[in-house]
Amino acid sequence: MRGKLTIVIFGVWAVLACVPGRMVRAAEGPPATAPAEDRKTAIITLEGEIDEYNRDQLFQRFDNARAMGAKVIILNIDTYGGLVTAGLEISRYIKRQDDLHVVAFVKDKAISAGAMIAMACDEIVVSSSSSLGDCAPIIFGPNGLEGMPAAERAKAESPVLLDFDESAHRNHHDPLLAAAMVDVTRVVYWVQDDAGNRKFVDQKEYDQLTATKKWISVPGEKTPIDGPDTLLVVDSDQAIRYGLATGNASSAQSLANRRGYQVVADFTPNMGEKLVEFLSGAVVRGILIIIFLQCLWVVLHAPGHGVAEIVGLAALGLMLGVPLLTGYAQWWEILLIFVGLGLVAVEILLPGHFFPGITGGILLFFGLVMTFVPSQPGGLPNILPHPQLLWAAMQRGIIVVLGAMSVSIFLWFWLSRFLPKVPFLNKIILTETSGGPVRGAIPSAPATASSAWPPLGAIGRALSELRPGGSAEFFDPATADTRITSVISESGYISPGIEIVVRKVDGPSVIVRKRA
Repeated sequence: MRGKLTIVIFGVWAVLACVPGRMVRAAEGPPATAPAEDRKTAIITLEGEIDEYNRDQLFQRFDNARAMGAKVIILNIDTYGGLVTAGLEISRYIKRQDDLHVVAFVKDKAISAGAMIAMACDEIVVSSSSSLGDCAPIIFGPNGLEGMPAAERAKAESPVLLDFDESAHRNHHDPLLAAAMVDVTRVVYWVQDDAGNRKFVDQKEYDQLTATKKWISVPGEKTPIDGPDTLLVVDSDQAIRYGLATGNASSAQSLANRRGYQVVADFTPNMGEKLVEFLSGAVVRGILIIIFLQCLWVVLHAPGHGVAEIVGLAALGLMLGVPLLTGYAQWWEILLIFVGLGLVAVEILLPGHFFPGITGGILLFFGLVMTFVPSQPGGLPNILPHPQLLWAAMQRGIIVVLGAMSVSIFLWFWLSRFLPKVPFLNKIILTETSGGPVRGAIPSAPATASSAWPPLGAIGRALSELRPGGSAEFFDPATADTRITSVISESGYISPGIEIVVRKVDGPSVIVRKRA
């Protein structure tokens, strides 16, 4: 009996001795001896600005990785953040992937929405020079960074704080550390007692604990580790010490190799995605606005060439399509732009009313500016932006659009004055009338017996700029006086005061050209 009892005790001891080892290996990730199916891994890269376009690409790559049998996803993160709405949707999506083990590898930085996404993953691994944190809504005004009223800040922070808190409890991070990345007013201390037990506490608990003399700040750490005027941002060493990261690695592939993962796919952004990111930049979008406005000028002054129409439509498509794709433009902003363009066209073709032109210009300007403003949680993202929270985006939009329009006006002036003198390019604007000169036409004697007025061949004078539409005056023999009528130039732009001749009368449309 004593021998059997010894064997039983030894067996129980052996089983219990194996438990800690298994727990340690689980914390480090699946061992290399795990079944091959459980080691199938996909590396998905998330870099650049977080927007609705790369959000959708990320979702698609998760589906593709699952279809390829992947059980582990290494999310290679390198971003300063972007749209809060897109970041929240990615975070919630990751937390719903119960059949996948998602590892966030912070390649260089996971800031703002990037930190939100990293905290949502099952674990975080950092590179040796990475940073993580800083996910609070901020505003910029004319004097730089500005404070936000408490009620407005709470409204903007609430969904982000809730998401960070959910991620912290789900993935066993300290909730106070998570909140300190979002709420600038949070103060965090790291303390330990006589037995070496450590925990993170706020200002109130810190004062209570240190008053007992049994708790002190952790030696070698800042006190506090996050103050009342800063947002928590941790480097790679701090992330590991604070329990936010499980370890470090030099690259996503190195992490996979060290853990014995079998990489079945590496989803790196392709050229198309990089092109979309390039076209979504403020400078490029400003250039597209300039190109579109110059093409519009050419079309109005010399219609029918085709090149300006094609280039203008392409610029308009990129100018509106890319923001719509990335989540910066919404349907009502696009509608405002087209309505504004329509009203401006009415003013150009039928000048003198002023109201369509002024209203159209305002709508066009406002619509273009709003394509630089993202939607935000906690506000009215589909109607109006938060006036303070999104001031930085609105300010950038105003600067880009005003700059593009100013450059366009200068180029319009340059084109109208110098383009007719430039070889080859002068063909863009018709500087000569088509056909031969009209002979024998005098103001008091039209060259045709047509009953239309002004009759064919009638000579008059442009009162306004013809672009190509405008106003002109003609002599009326019946009243022995001049009459003003709307005309359309067939020879492109005509300056006020230039003599013109009627080439065609088509119902209410009077087609004219410069007098030879």
